[in-house]
Amino acid sequence: MKTRYLARSLACCTLLGLVACGDDAADEKPLVINNVTNNTSNNTVNNGTSNNTTVTNGGPNNTTSNNTANNLNDQCPEEARPVYVVEADVENPENQGKLVRFDAKTLSFTDIGQLNCPVGNGDTPFSMSVDRNATAWVLYSSGDLFKVSTTDASCQSTSFQPGQRGFDVFGMGFVLNRAGFPEETLYIAGGSEADIGSGEPRFGYITLSTLQVTDVGTIGGWPEMSGTANAELWAFFPNTAPPRVAQVSPATGAEIRSIPIELDGDANAWAFAHWGGRFWVFYKGFDDASTRVFEVNPADDSVKEVIQDTGRYIVGAGVSTCAPTIFL
Repeated sequence: MKTRYLARSLACCTLLGLVACGDDAADEKPLVINNVTNNTSNNTVNNGTSNNTTVTNGGPNNTTSNNTANNLNDQCPEEARPVYVVEADVENPENQGKLVRFDAKTLSFTDIGQLNCPVGNGDTPFSMSVDRNATAWVLYSSGDLFKVSTTDASCQSTSFQPGQRGFDVFGMGFVLNRAGFPEETLYIAGGSEADIGSGEPRFGYITLSTLQVTDVGTIGGWPEMSGTANAELWAFFPNTAPPRVAQVSPATGAEIRSIPIELDGDANAWAFAHWGGRFWVFYKGFDDASTRVFEVNPADDSVKEVIQDTGRYIVGAGVSTCAPTIFL
Protein backbone atom coordinates (compact mmCIF):
# COMPACT_ATOMS: atom_id res chain seq x y z
CA MET A 1 0.00 0.00 0.00
CA LYS A 2 2.19 2.82 -0.86
CA THR A 3 0.59 5.60 1.05
CA ARG A 4 -3.00 5.15 1.89
CA TYR A 5 -5.16 2.21 2.41
CA LEU A 6 -4.72 0.03 -0.54
CA ALA A 7 -7.89 -1.86 -0.64
CA ARG A 8 -6.53 -4.24 -3.16
CA SER A 9 -8.79 -3.80 -6.00
CA LEU A 10 -8.51 -5.54 -9.27
CA ALA A 11 -6.01 -3.53 -11.02
CA CYS A 12 -4.24 -2.24 -8.08
CA CYS A 13 -5.79 -1.64 -4.86
CA THR A 14 -6.48 -2.42 -1.30
CA LEU A 15 -7.36 0.54 0.72
CA LEU A 16 -3.87 1.41 1.52
CA GLY A 17 -1.52 2.19 -1.09
CA LEU A 18 -1.25 1.35 -4.64
CA VAL A 19 -1.48 -2.32 -5.23
CA ALA A 20 -3.32 -4.01 -7.93
CA CYS A 21 -3.56 -7.65 -7.48
CA GLY A 22 -3.91 -10.27 -9.96
CA ASP A 23 -3.51 -11.67 -13.36
CA ASP A 24 -6.11 -9.46 -14.97
CA ALA A 25 -5.44 -6.42 -12.86
CA ALA A 26 -4.68 -4.23 -15.84
CA ASP A 27 -8.34 -4.44 -16.83
CA GLU A 28 -9.64 -3.40 -13.43
CA LYS A 29 -10.43 -0.05 -11.85
CA PRO A 30 -8.38 0.89 -8.76
CA LEU A 31 -9.84 2.53 -5.69
CA VAL A 32 -8.41 6.00 -5.26
CA ILE A 33 -8.20 7.73 -1.90
CA ASN A 34 -6.28 10.99 -1.72
CA ASN A 35 -4.99 10.24 -5.21
CA VAL A 36 -3.51 6.91 -4.17
CA THR A 37 -4.97 3.48 -4.79
CA ASN A 38 -5.38 0.99 -2.00
CA ASN A 39 -4.44 -2.60 -1.41
CA THR A 40 -5.75 -4.76 1.37
CA SER A 41 -3.80 -7.24 3.24
CA ASN A 42 -4.50 -10.20 5.17
CA ASN A 43 -2.81 -13.06 6.60
CA THR A 44 -3.29 -15.68 9.11
CA VAL A 45 -2.28 -18.99 10.43
CA ASN A 46 -3.74 -21.80 12.37
CA ASN A 47 -2.60 -24.33 14.87
CA GLY A 48 -3.21 -28.01 14.93
CA THR A 49 -1.91 -31.46 14.17
CA SER A 50 0.77 -32.43 11.72
CA ASN A 51 0.22 -33.78 8.26
CA ASN A 52 1.91 -33.22 4.93
CA THR A 53 5.56 -32.59 4.24
CA THR A 54 6.92 -29.51 2.54
CA VAL A 55 10.51 -28.38 2.29
CA THR A 56 11.37 -24.80 1.44
CA ASN A 57 13.62 -23.94 -1.45
CA GLY A 58 16.94 -23.14 0.15
CA GLY A 59 15.16 -21.54 3.08
CA PRO A 60 13.95 -22.70 6.46
CA ASN A 61 13.06 -26.38 6.76
CA ASN A 62 9.30 -26.62 6.33
CA THR A 63 9.00 -30.31 7.04
CA THR A 64 5.99 -31.54 8.95
CA SER A 65 5.89 -34.66 11.06
CA ASN A 66 3.28 -36.99 12.48
CA ASN A 67 3.63 -35.46 15.94
CA THR A 68 0.41 -34.06 17.30
CA ALA A 69 0.12 -30.51 18.58
CA ASN A 70 -1.80 -31.43 21.71
CA ASN A 71 -0.07 -28.86 23.90
CA LEU A 72 1.03 -26.39 21.25
CA ASN A 73 -1.85 -24.01 21.93
CA ASP A 74 -1.12 -24.07 25.64
CA GLN A 75 2.11 -22.22 24.95
CA CYS A 76 0.28 -19.31 23.34
CA PRO A 77 -1.23 -16.25 25.02
CA GLU A 78 -5.00 -15.96 24.67
CA GLU A 79 -4.57 -12.88 22.47
CA ALA A 80 -2.77 -15.00 19.85
CA ARG A 81 -5.83 -17.08 18.96
CA PRO A 82 -8.38 -14.73 17.30
CA VAL A 83 -8.42 -13.22 13.82
CA TYR A 84 -7.50 -9.54 13.65
CA VAL A 85 -8.42 -7.08 10.90
CA VAL A 86 -7.52 -3.53 9.95
CA GLU A 87 -10.43 -1.21 9.22
CA ALA A 88 -9.78 1.86 7.09
CA ASP A 89 -11.04 5.29 8.06
CA VAL A 90 -13.22 6.12 5.08
CA GLU A 91 -14.16 9.60 6.31
CA ASN A 92 -10.51 10.50 6.94
CA PRO A 93 -8.52 8.25 4.57
CA GLU A 94 -5.18 9.76 5.59
CA ASN A 95 -5.69 8.34 9.08
CA GLN A 96 -4.16 4.92 9.70
CA GLY A 97 -7.43 3.22 10.64
CA LYS A 98 -7.96 0.89 13.56
CA LEU A 99 -7.19 -2.63 14.73
CA VAL A 100 -10.26 -4.82 15.22
CA ARG A 101 -10.75 -8.36 16.56
CA PHE A 102 -13.00 -10.75 14.57
CA ASP A 103 -14.76 -13.67 16.26
CA ALA A 104 -15.28 -16.35 13.61
CA LYS A 105 -17.71 -18.32 15.78
CA THR A 106 -20.10 -15.46 16.52
CA LEU A 107 -19.26 -13.48 13.35
CA SER A 108 -18.79 -10.34 15.45
CA PHE A 109 -16.21 -7.54 15.56
CA THR A 110 -14.64 -5.77 18.56
CA ASP A 111 -12.66 -2.54 18.18
CA ILE A 112 -9.23 -2.59 19.86
CA GLY A 113 -7.75 0.81 19.12
CA GLN A 114 -6.57 3.36 16.58
CA LEU A 115 -3.32 2.70 14.75
CA ASN A 116 -0.73 5.42 15.10
CA CYS A 117 2.64 4.18 13.85
CA PRO A 118 5.45 6.68 13.12
CA VAL A 119 5.05 7.01 9.36
CA GLY A 120 4.66 9.88 6.93
CA ASN A 121 1.40 11.73 6.43
CA GLY A 122 -0.97 9.54 4.43
CA ASP A 123 1.00 6.29 4.85
CA THR A 124 -1.40 3.56 5.90
CA PRO A 125 -1.44 -0.21 6.62
CA PHE A 126 -0.91 -2.41 3.60
CA SER A 127 -0.73 -5.93 5.01
CA MET A 128 -0.74 -7.71 8.35
CA SER A 129 0.16 -11.01 9.98
CA VAL A 130 0.28 -12.16 13.61
CA ASP A 131 3.00 -14.19 15.34
CA ARG A 132 2.67 -16.72 18.15
CA ASN A 133 3.38 -14.05 20.76
CA ALA A 134 0.19 -12.24 19.71
CA THR A 135 2.14 -9.45 18.03
CA ALA A 136 0.71 -8.12 14.78
CA TRP A 137 3.32 -7.39 12.11
CA VAL A 138 1.90 -4.55 10.03
CA LEU A 139 3.40 -3.44 6.72
CA TYR A 140 2.61 0.13 5.72
CA SER A 141 2.35 1.62 2.26
CA SER A 142 5.72 3.26 2.89
CA GLY A 143 7.32 -0.19 3.03
CA ASP A 144 7.99 0.12 6.77
CA LEU A 145 7.24 -2.90 8.96
CA PHE A 146 5.95 -2.39 12.50
CA LYS A 147 5.06 -4.54 15.50
CA VAL A 148 1.57 -3.71 16.79
CA SER A 149 0.05 -4.86 20.08
CA THR A 150 -3.13 -6.90 19.66
CA THR A 151 -4.16 -5.70 23.13
CA ASP A 152 -4.19 -1.93 22.65
CA ALA A 153 -2.95 -1.29 19.05
CA SER A 154 0.21 0.45 20.29
CA CYS A 155 3.02 0.48 17.73
CA GLN A 156 6.74 -0.35 17.84
CA SER A 157 9.26 0.33 15.05
CA THR A 158 11.54 -2.41 13.69
CA SER A 159 14.90 -2.40 11.89
CA PHE A 160 13.34 -3.80 8.71
CA GLN A 161 14.74 -2.08 5.62
CA PRO A 162 12.03 -1.34 3.01
CA GLY A 163 12.49 -2.36 -0.60
CA GLN A 164 14.79 -5.34 -0.05
CA ARG A 165 15.21 -7.40 -3.23
CA GLY A 166 12.47 -5.39 -4.90
CA PHE A 167 9.79 -6.20 -2.30
CA ASP A 168 8.42 -2.68 -1.85
CA VAL A 169 4.98 -3.87 -0.76
CA PHE A 170 3.68 -7.38 -0.14
CA GLY A 171 1.04 -9.62 1.37
CA MET A 172 2.31 -11.88 4.15
CA GLY A 173 1.54 -14.81 6.41
CA PHE A 174 3.22 -16.78 9.21
CA VAL A 175 3.49 -20.56 8.72
CA LEU A 176 4.82 -23.20 11.11
CA ASN A 177 8.01 -24.78 9.79
CA ARG A 178 6.90 -28.14 11.17
CA ALA A 179 3.46 -29.13 12.39
CA GLY A 180 3.45 -29.59 16.14
CA PHE A 181 6.51 -27.37 16.71
CA PRO A 182 6.39 -23.62 17.43
CA GLU A 183 9.07 -22.38 14.99
CA GLU A 184 7.57 -20.36 12.16
CA THR A 185 8.51 -18.33 9.09
CA LEU A 186 6.96 -15.16 7.67
CA TYR A 187 6.28 -15.65 3.94
CA ILE A 188 5.69 -12.69 1.64
CA ALA A 189 4.42 -12.09 -1.90
CA GLY A 190 4.63 -8.80 -3.79
CA GLY A 191 7.13 -6.54 -5.44
CA SER A 192 7.49 -3.03 -6.75
CA GLU A 193 4.51 -0.77 -6.31
CA ALA A 194 5.10 0.50 -9.83
CA ASP A 195 4.62 -3.03 -11.19
CA ILE A 196 1.33 -3.80 -9.47
CA GLY A 197 -1.14 -5.13 -11.96
CA SER A 198 1.39 -5.47 -14.74
CA GLY A 199 4.71 -6.71 -13.39
CA GLU A 200 5.69 -10.16 -12.21
CA PRO A 201 5.13 -10.52 -8.44
CA ARG A 202 7.77 -12.27 -6.35
CA PHE A 203 7.53 -14.84 -3.57
CA GLY A 204 9.89 -15.10 -0.60
CA TYR A 205 10.25 -14.97 3.15
CA ILE A 206 11.62 -12.78 5.94
CA THR A 207 14.11 -14.20 8.45
CA LEU A 208 12.85 -12.70 11.72
CA SER A 209 16.19 -12.79 13.52
CA THR A 210 17.74 -10.46 10.93
CA LEU A 211 14.66 -9.07 9.15
CA GLN A 212 16.34 -9.91 5.86
CA VAL A 213 14.30 -10.84 2.79
CA THR A 214 15.03 -13.99 0.77
CA ASP A 215 13.64 -14.03 -2.78
CA VAL A 216 12.46 -17.55 -3.71
CA GLY A 217 10.86 -16.94 -7.11
CA THR A 218 7.70 -15.77 -8.85
CA ILE A 219 4.09 -16.34 -7.83
CA GLY A 220 0.98 -16.37 -10.01
CA GLY A 221 -0.70 -13.17 -8.88
CA TRP A 222 -0.63 -10.54 -6.13
CA PRO A 223 -2.18 -12.48 -3.23
CA GLU A 224 -2.86 -12.04 0.44
CA MET A 225 -1.56 -15.03 2.37
CA SER A 226 -2.24 -17.07 5.49
CA GLY A 227 -0.42 -20.03 6.99
CA THR A 228 -1.44 -22.96 9.11
CA ALA A 229 0.02 -25.03 11.93
CA ASN A 230 0.05 -27.93 9.49
CA ALA A 231 2.88 -26.10 7.72
CA GLU A 232 0.53 -25.23 4.85
CA LEU A 233 0.56 -21.87 3.11
CA TRP A 234 -2.65 -20.54 1.55
CA ALA A 235 -3.40 -17.43 -0.49
CA PHE A 236 -6.38 -15.46 -1.72
CA PHE A 237 -6.24 -14.14 -5.30
CA PRO A 238 -9.13 -11.65 -5.77
CA ASN A 239 -8.37 -10.63 -9.34
CA THR A 240 -8.14 -13.88 -11.24
CA ALA A 241 -10.93 -15.38 -13.32
CA PRO A 242 -12.48 -16.71 -11.21
CA PRO A 243 -11.09 -15.38 -7.93
CA ARG A 244 -9.66 -18.23 -5.87
CA VAL A 245 -8.26 -19.44 -2.57
CA ALA A 246 -5.22 -21.61 -3.25
CA GLN A 247 -2.71 -23.70 -1.34
CA VAL A 248 0.80 -22.58 -2.24
CA SER A 249 4.11 -24.41 -1.91
CA PRO A 250 6.35 -22.71 0.69
CA ALA A 251 9.31 -24.09 -1.26
CA THR A 252 8.53 -22.51 -4.64
CA GLY A 253 5.34 -20.42 -4.53
CA ALA A 254 3.68 -22.81 -6.99
CA GLU A 255 -0.01 -23.57 -6.49
CA ILE A 256 -0.91 -27.03 -5.18
CA ARG A 257 -4.72 -26.83 -5.26
CA SER A 258 -7.32 -24.09 -5.58
CA ILE A 259 -10.92 -23.32 -4.61
CA PRO A 260 -12.83 -20.92 -6.91
CA ILE A 261 -14.97 -18.16 -5.38
CA GLU A 262 -17.76 -16.27 -7.12
CA LEU A 263 -17.47 -12.58 -6.27
CA ASP A 264 -19.48 -9.71 -7.72
CA GLY A 265 -17.79 -6.93 -9.62
CA ASP A 266 -14.29 -5.54 -9.34
CA ALA A 267 -12.51 -5.80 -6.00
CA ASN A 268 -12.33 -2.58 -4.02
CA ALA A 269 -10.82 -3.93 -0.77
CA TRP A 270 -10.02 -7.36 0.61
CA ALA A 271 -8.28 -9.38 3.32
CA PHE A 272 -7.78 -13.06 4.12
CA ALA A 273 -7.26 -15.25 7.19
CA HIS A 274 -7.41 -18.84 8.42
CA TRP A 275 -9.26 -19.91 11.56
CA GLY A 276 -10.79 -23.18 12.68
CA GLY A 277 -9.79 -25.17 9.60
CA ARG A 278 -11.58 -22.66 7.36
CA PHE A 279 -10.62 -19.54 5.48
CA TRP A 280 -12.26 -16.16 5.92
CA VAL A 281 -12.36 -13.78 2.98
CA PHE A 282 -13.15 -10.13 3.74
CA TYR A 283 -14.21 -8.60 0.45
CA LYS A 284 -15.70 -5.34 -0.81
CA GLY A 285 -16.58 -4.77 -4.44
CA PHE A 286 -16.89 -1.27 -5.86
CA ASP A 287 -20.67 -1.47 -5.67
CA ASP A 288 -20.83 -2.91 -2.14
CA ALA A 289 -21.86 -0.65 0.71
CA SER A 290 -19.27 -2.24 2.99
CA THR A 291 -17.08 -5.31 3.42
CA ARG A 292 -18.72 -8.72 3.05
CA VAL A 293 -17.41 -11.89 4.69
CA PHE A 294 -17.14 -15.32 3.06
CA GLU A 295 -16.34 -18.65 4.68
CA VAL A 296 -14.31 -21.12 2.58
CA ASN A 297 -14.12 -24.74 3.76
CA PRO A 298 -11.20 -26.67 2.19
CA ALA A 299 -12.68 -29.96 3.42
CA ASP A 300 -15.35 -29.85 0.70
CA ASP A 301 -14.36 -26.71 -1.29
CA SER A 302 -17.62 -25.04 -0.23
CA VAL A 303 -17.99 -21.26 -0.15
CA LYS A 304 -20.74 -19.33 1.60
CA GLU A 305 -21.36 -15.69 2.37
CA VAL A 306 -21.79 -15.33 6.13
CA ILE A 307 -22.05 -11.52 6.46
CA GLN A 308 -23.56 -9.47 3.65
CA ASP A 309 -22.94 -6.03 5.14
CA THR A 310 -20.43 -5.56 7.97
CA GLY A 311 -20.73 -1.78 7.99
CA ARG A 312 -16.92 -1.77 7.92
CA TYR A 313 -14.20 -1.14 5.34
CA ILE A 314 -11.69 -3.91 6.00
CA VAL A 315 -8.32 -3.74 4.26
CA GLY A 316 -6.17 -6.23 6.17
CA ALA A 317 -6.40 -9.39 8.27
CA GLY A 318 -4.13 -11.71 10.20
CA VAL A 319 -4.11 -14.58 12.66
CA SER A 320 -1.34 -16.55 14.32
CA THR A 321 -0.46 -20.23 14.15
CA CYS A 322 -1.99 -20.45 17.64
CA ALA A 323 -5.46 -20.28 16.11
CA PRO A 324 -7.45 -23.54 16.16
CA THR A 325 -7.53 -25.85 13.15
CA ILE A 326 -10.88 -27.33 14.10
CA PHE A 327 -14.12 -25.32 14.17
CA LEU A 328 -15.59 -26.20 17.57
